[in-house]
Amino acid sequence: MSNSKPTTEKKGIFTDHGSKITFLIGAVLGALTFIVIFGASMVSPANTDWIFAYTGDATQHHLGWVFFRNSPWTFPIGLTEGLTSNGAVSCMYSDSIPLFGLIFKILSPILPDTFQFLGLWGMICFALNGGFGASLLYRIKPDIVFSSIGSLFYAAFPAAIKRITHHNSLGAIWLFIIAMILCLDYKKEYKHKFTPMVLWAVDCMLAVLIHSYFVPMVFMVMMGYVILVVFRDKKLKKAIAVFGTSVASTLLTLFIIGAFYGPGSYIDGGFGGYSSNLNTFFDSHGISKFLRQLNSFDGQGEGFGYLGLGMIVCVVISFIILLNLIEKKEGRFIKTARGLLKKYKVEFWAFTAVFMVSFCWAVSNRITLNGRVLLEIPLPRLVRGGLSIFRCSGRFIWVPGVLIMTAAMALVSKLNRKTAIVTVALCFLIQGLDIRDFCRGLHKQYSQPPAYEYALKDEKWEELTKDTKEIIFLPMKDAYGLYMQMYFDFAQMAAKKHLSLSSFYLARMDLESVRNYAQEQYDQLKAGNGRSDVLYVFFDKEDAVEETDNTKVYEIDGYTVAKVK
Repeated sequence: MSNSKPTTEKKGIFTDHGSKITFLIGAVLGALTFIVIFGASMVSPANTDWIFAYTGDATQHHLGWVFFRNSPWTFPIGLTEGLTSNGAVSCMYSDSIPLFGLIFKILSPILPDTFQFLGLWGMICFALNGGFGASLLYRIKPDIVFSSIGSLFYAAFPAAIKRITHHNSLGAIWLFIIAMILCLDYKKEYKHKFTPMVLWAVDCMLAVLIHSYFVPMVFMVMMGYVILVVFRDKKLKKAIAVFGTSVASTLLTLFIIGAFYGPGSYIDGGFGGYSSNLNTFFDSHGISKFLRQLNSFDGQGEGFGYLGLGMIVCVVISFIILLNLIEKKEGRFIKTARGLLKKYKVEFWAFTAVFMVSFCWAVSNRITLNGRVLLEIPLPRLVRGGLSIFRCSGRFIWVPGVLIMTAAMALVSKLNRKTAIVTVALCFLIQGLDIRDFCRGLHKQYSQPPAYEYALKDEKWEELTKDTKEIIFLPMKDAYGLYMQMYFDFAQMAAKKHLSLSSFYLARMDLESVRNYAQEQYDQLKAGNGRSDVLYVFFDKEDAVEETDNTKVYEIDGYTVAKVK
């Protein structure tokens, strides 16, 4: 008689039929949550009005993909041409979601000229946040109803709601939720022993292909997995294999999409400024109906980690449940607590390590509470430079935020089934009421955006771009990011007419090279040696050259440009 159980050979991250059903329910609830908040029209591939009407990061991401779509296929496969004077740049640096960017570039021949996938991406993110959130809870309490209701907290994660309209790719918290699922499955026996390596490697590759900030988030959670495998499961080789293949797959994917291609610095200033405040879990940043906005510093919107009033209530309830679980007998509280810590010390240290590393990285070396700097730890130049690769460290607060949510619901699940379901449902009801007005505002804004009217509508542009190959912005500004609207207006023209740009708003650019190129072109233009195949665009009217017989200066649609005969 065989002692094997039918559930020991599991494929993927779905443990059984109930887990699959729970995932599907969570995904459907997540997609519905997106539509309720933003409206269905945002998903329409032909609807670009919301992208251009509310100019911002989404506009950059969309235009970056349009240039990528127009670029010839090369290797590395993620290279985009025509965005800067110093050559091709990876589509990951225009935050064009390489995963979808590549898929829709392949489909480009059958797609209409006007096409956007950012709305679809947002809905899919909400669906996967809810689906994998449900799968995570199902492992803790294999109850379809409880897990499905709890999945709404992941689908309506406040930080993801705020991100999905501008930093669209950063809505994919499902990437590190998958990592958490793999942590809970650290003892699972698979049909093939290399399956854990494949699952972790795929998660890391997806993180690269969606947004680079998710790469350290996945590895933070992997740290907990390694601790569990080494100290609980006693399988050092397995831990090394998982970590090694994950690092290798991450670097390979970065190479394939062109992350290491061309000049430019991976380091940017601002580490410590774009951090999380110690009040982040309670600071609503104005989205709460009931809790007032707390004080914080400029830039700490990147570290927005508000849990929502409903989840805060859930955390309080879970703490009470924890105390009751420990205090089973009068006067035995400390002894019981010590016993539990001794029994689950590896799990405790794994959780603590993931939480503290992600939390401390998010808070950074500049520790703040409300409007006060409590402590600023000086960092060696080399360390600060390395950390500045991910200068917006506040984003890492999402990992401890989701850990807190999950732990709270795990403790609520210790109640009897009916009480647990009612409790988590009431908590989400409070959550919905708390952010209802904020979500209503988003729905009104994005379900019926104002009709977008292209800024460069003067007929003169046709004449000026007739024999033009490049648009050069002069002279290059250090604070070029303040001219985003100008970039976006001319990038639309350039994409339509297949022109190159001397510079664009990118996450990584060799600014010194671009600045030198612009200055060289500026000097030649002022000396009367300008190029006839260039449309010169001046950042400010005061920067314009004097008009000559050979060089004509125009004021069109609010911009100052020059053209050489």
